[in-house]
Amino acid sequence: MTGSSAAPPEPSAPPADSPFSAPLHDDNTLTADSTETMSRIPTGIKLPDAVANIDTAQVAAKVESFKKWTIGTFKNSKQQLLEHMGKIDKTVDPEFEAQCEVLKDIHRRYGHVVAAAKNFSQVLAQMAEAEKKFSESFYQLSLKEEQIKAQCTMTSETMRGVGEQAASLDACLRYFISSMETVYNQTITDTLHTIYNTESARIEYDVDRNDISAATNPPQGQPVKSLPAGASEKCEEKKSKYEKLKSDAKIKMRLLEENRISVVATQLEKLQLALAAYYSGNAKLLEASVRELSILQAPQPSFIPAM
Repeated sequence: MTGSSAAPPEPSAPPADSPFSAPLHDDNTLTADSTETMSRIPTGIKLPDAVANIDTAQVAAKVESFKKWTIGTFKNSKQQLLEHMGKIDKTVDPEFEAQCEVLKDIHRRYGHVVAAAKNFSQVLAQMAEAEKKFSESFYQLSLKEEQIKAQCTMTSETMRGVGEQAASLDACLRYFISSMETVYNQTITDTLHTIYNTESARIEYDVDRNDISAATNPPQGQPVKSLPAGASEKCEEKKSKYEKLKSDAKIKMRLLEENRISVVATQLEKLQLALAAYYSGNAKLLEASVRELSILQAPQPSFIPAM
C-alpha cells in the first residue's frame, strides 16, 4: 500500500429533530425572552435598609441567652462526667436517693404489670371470639343434622356461655388496665418528674459550689482566683432551689405511697373476684365483678397538689 492516508471526514451537524441539536432562536425572540426573565426577578432589598430594620438589642439578648445556655449545659455535662469518673465530689443524701431508686424500680414493675395485662386481655378477646365462632358452627350444624340436633344445640349453648364469660373477664381486665395505666403513666410519673428536676437542681448547685471551691482553694503553687460578682449569692440561690425541690419530692413520695397502696389494693380485690368467678364458671358473680369494677372511681393523675 502506497501514498498517505486519507484525512478523516469532518463531523456532520446533527439532524434538526435530534435531541442534541441546538434550538434555533432569532435575535428578537432572544431579546424578548431575556427581558421577560429579568422582569421576574424581584428587586433586591438594599443592605443598609435591611440592617437598619434589625433590633440590635433583641439580637444581643438572644445571643447572650444562647451563650449562657451553652456554658451552663457544658458545665453540667462536665460535672456529671467527673462524678461518674469519681474525680469530683457531689452533694449526697443517701436516704433520699435510696427512696428515689425504690420508686423508679416500682415504676418499672408497674410497667411490666400493664404490659402483661394487655397481652392477657388480647388473648382473652381472641379466645372469646373463637368460642363465639365455635358456638355458631355447632348451631349451624344443628340445623341440618336432625339426629344429633340436641347434642349440637347443647354444645353450642355451652360454648356461647363460655365465650360470654371470657368477654366479661376481658371487660374486667380493661377496667383494671385503665386504672393501672393511670397509676403508671401519670400518678407515679408526676412524682418522678419532681425527682428528676431535683437531680438537675443538685447538679447546677454542685457546679457553682465546685467553681467557688476551686477558685478559693487552688492547687499548691497557683494564685487564688477572684470570684465573679454575685457568685456566692447565686450559689446560695441554687442551693435553696435544690433543697426546696428535694422537700417537695419527699412529700410527694410519702403521699404517693399512702394513696397508691389504697387504690391498687381495691382494684386487685375486684380483679381477684373476677378471676375466681371466671375459672369457677360462676357467670353471675363474674357479671357482678364487672359492674363493681366499672363503678370504681379511676385513680387521680396526681395525689398531690401542684407545688
